[in-house]
Amino acid sequence: MNDKPTHPAGRPKVSLHPAVKAATPRRATAASVLLEWCAALSMTLLFVLLGRWVQLLLDGGQPGGGGYLLGTLLAVLAGVSTAAGTWLAEREQALTEGRLRHAVVEKTFDLGVVASGGRAGQILSLATHATDRAARYRAGFIGPIIGAMSTPLLVLLVMAVSVDAVTAGCLALLLLTIPFAVRGFQRLVSPIGIRYRRSQAALTSSFLEAVSSLTTLTYARAAGRTGRRIAAQGEEHRRNLMSMLAGNQLIIFVVDAAFSLTIVVGSVALIALRLGGGEITAGGAVAILLMTVLIVGPVDVIGQIFYIGIAGRASESQISAHLARPGTGTGGRALPDAAAPAIEFKSVAAAWPHGDTVFEGVSFSVRPGERVAFVGPSGTGKSTVSALIQAHLTPETGSVLIAGMDTATTDPGLIRAQLAVVEQRPFLFMGTIADNLRLAAPDATGEQLREALRVAGMLEEVLSFPLGWDTPVGEAGGLVSGGQAQRLSIARAALRDAPILLLDEPTSQVDLAGEAAILGALERLARGRTVFMIAHRPGAILAADRTLNLGDLKEAR
Repeated sequence: MNDKPTHPAGRPKVSLHPAVKAATPRRATAASVLLEWCAALSMTLLFVLLGRWVQLLLDGGQPGGGGYLLGTLLAVLAGVSTAAGTWLAEREQALTEGRLRHAVVEKTFDLGVVASGGRAGQILSLATHATDRAARYRAGFIGPIIGAMSTPLLVLLVMAVSVDAVTAGCLALLLLTIPFAVRGFQRLVSPIGIRYRRSQAALTSSFLEAVSSLTTLTYARAAGRTGRRIAAQGEEHRRNLMSMLAGNQLIIFVVDAAFSLTIVVGSVALIALRLGGGEITAGGAVAILLMTVLIVGPVDVIGQIFYIGIAGRASESQISAHLARPGTGTGGRALPDAAAPAIEFKSVAAAWPHGDTVFEGVSFSVRPGERVAFVGPSGTGKSTVSALIQAHLTPETGSVLIAGMDTATTDPGLIRAQLAVVEQRPFLFMGTIADNLRLAAPDATGEQLREALRVAGMLEEVLSFPLGWDTPVGEAGGLVSGGQAQRLSIARAALRDAPILLLDEPTSQVDLAGEAAILGALERLARGRTVFMIAHRPGAILAADRTLNLGDLKEAR
């Protein structure tokens, strides 16, 4: 029997991840509620004061100077509290969005290339739309909604103490039905928000993948079919959006028409009865009528912003599901062992997800400071070895150790901190040369950038550009040549300054002239480091202490 809880859509319920909960500090939510209370209390006391002024005028008196000063102070306090609440909500929303986006991206890197592969569109949706809606919900909705639900009780307490307890009690009984009704409608429309978020993520993923593969789709004559599929997904998303808005409008109608009207009519009726019976004065009647506006106001806000809750809760579930995905390691906090081999494979068998075993029984070790060339024909598993070393992939059997740390049980971040990697296809992000270099060391100084570029043999070349290292590289490095992109990746590796250098066929994408420049840069980068070189072209291998042939080490299937 499956006892796992499910949400209304019938799928397993995702527990809220601790990182999502911690994205908005409790003190920020508490401060938002306190500011709501302060604004409501100030306005309530001001209305009590106005009621007393009305009664005083009806009795032929005049308010004193102290009364005017107190009224002014209460009005200013109410305005300042409201403005501060708005500012705090916007500030915390921005901070929460940043924390959630950082958690999503950090988890993506933790999962590695293998686990994140094929999910580019979904991850983009999580890091943009989902984090925005979840942040708006946690920082801009929860605090105000708690305030909106509780301030009427605060207003009624002041009404009971200062004007009429009977009227306050009757209105309180009407208000008690609101939370139950709102919760019922929340459960009713919750599946709508889940379907909306799911269709939006699917549409974003399909659109991104189609744009990135546009050339391939055109050559394969699949562009029309892909376009029709995206159009169908867009129509489904439109229908889900309309359903969500319809649910929101239903809540607004119920809250406004049923509760607001009931409370206003009930308040007027009670005022008439109590005033006619002499239990309250005319000034008290005015004060109660004004305070009714404060009671109804927050209830109206609940209906107006409820769609934030629908989308926000669905986004929280999506982010939590992403953060809960198992990474390549269990998160152990082992420390590097300087006496252990830099790289060690022990009877390793490896396979890609949903694929056959690539090799098994592979064992070898690389001593600290040693240079090892790892060679073999294409398709024999050299890229699999690279993925295992970088903890993007964990072995089926056996173990891979980096500086004594097992990649299957150690935090992948600790494993990758020991590695500086130069891939055969370097990726440059949209931005400047300096932006791309500082990915390896965000706090790098200008002098450190110079040294990294000098190691890569690009310092004079970059300084000759009109904008120097502030020169844009374009999307995916489209504004620089292949050789320049490769040498910038070498500079990035130099700036990282890790003890183990992994070279994965770094010259396979350039011509012979470019290869010579890159080999020179790699020779400078390799000084003082353990070097593991994967290559199948003899000219692309630096002077090595020894050579390992994968074909001699593995038992292939």
